[in-house]
Amino acid sequence: MIQFPGESPDTEPDAEPDTPFAEDEGLSRAEIRARKRRRMLRRRRTTVIVTLCVLIFGLGGFFAFRSAGGAVSDLLGPKGDYEGQGTSEVTVEIPPGASARSVANQLVEEGVIMNSDPFLDEIERRDVTIKAGPVIMREKMSSEAAVEALVNPIAPPTMTVAEGRRIDQIKATMVESGMKGEEVDKAIDGKTPQDYGLDVEAPSLEGYLYPATYDLRQSKTAEDIVAEMVDKTAAELETAGIKAADANRILTLASLVEIESPGDQETRRKVARVFLNRISEDSQTGQLLQSDATVAYIHGARSDLTTTKEERASDNPYNTYKHKGLPPGPINSPSSGAVEAALDPADGPWQFFVATNPDTGETKFAETYDEHRKNVEIYRKWLREHRDETGK
Repeated sequence: MIQFPGESPDTEPDAEPDTPFAEDEGLSRAEIRARKRRRMLRRRRTTVIVTLCVLIFGLGGFFAFRSAGGAVSDLLGPKGDYEGQGTSEVTVEIPPGASARSVANQLVEEGVIMNSDPFLDEIERRDVTIKAGPVIMREKMSSEAAVEALVNPIAPPTMTVAEGRRIDQIKATMVESGMKGEEVDKAIDGKTPQDYGLDVEAPSLEGYLYPATYDLRQSKTAEDIVAEMVDKTAAELETAGIKAADANRILTLASLVEIESPGDQETRRKVARVFLNRISEDSQTGQLLQSDATVAYIHGARSDLTTTKEERASDNPYNTYKHKGLPPGPINSPSSGAVEAALDPADGPWQFFVATNPDTGETKFAETYDEHRKNVEIYRKWLREHRDETGK
């Protein structure tokens, strides 16, 4: 053992001084020193235990601090308030039974409000009861705007698919609504109704994307929206009592009625009858529909809905000047009115029709081709007059 100045050989560095205790009386010097050594060891054990407790409770306090989350941010964070209606939308899920304070802390953590105090003041001022469930809010909202969003929920953005729109037009609408083009293509291109759970034989999704208004919550993908459109079509088919085996035929006929007959319901029913008469055994057109609308579907429509001789010579299966019967599938998303006309066509012998005044929708029907040619001349006269007016 190394001996330091002033230290006796038998004295430990941290030994207690030889101060006698009453309880040591009558003991030998060796027994007294052993008792002191035991006291010293007990003190060291106590120090270690206290240190461990401090560490344990310190860590517990740290995690409690962390779990306090928004409450701590209220104490230590900024004490101001955002201004205005906020920026980008976020969907906040309010848990059942959440207190106003816990909701305030949640909104702080999710970046909706700056801190809870102004929010809680507004809640109290308006005596608002917060309901559980998803709610659309915005980042960096003022407390007043945030409470208003709880009272009068922000409506999700919407997308409207108009009646009679083709797939390419619907895809453009989806992209204009904020969806990525590649995601829209992936959700639609090469897909059929069966890919979305509708057991109907069809060449594509054309005609099966139901015309309606759809909400576009941030959590929805392009595929989700397409699935909703197909589901809506399935529901309408069921409501109309259309069986899966008949769906493609009915929707195809309805899509022709939709684009060829923008008039009233009775006109639509007569147009549907013309198409059915043309593909019947009594057809005067060799069971050819001869619909310019189907040719325009292949090549693109002109403003006057006419087609050229070359276009009408196409071998495309949608060319109803060359292929008998209905085309393989719908050429647009028909309205419910067009579907009703296809299901309940008017009774009559007509085999021809022409819209003699596209502005008013006036349509003339004929039983023979000669009568039809006279009606076509009326349309051409209208066309010449309107071309002269526009200079085209």
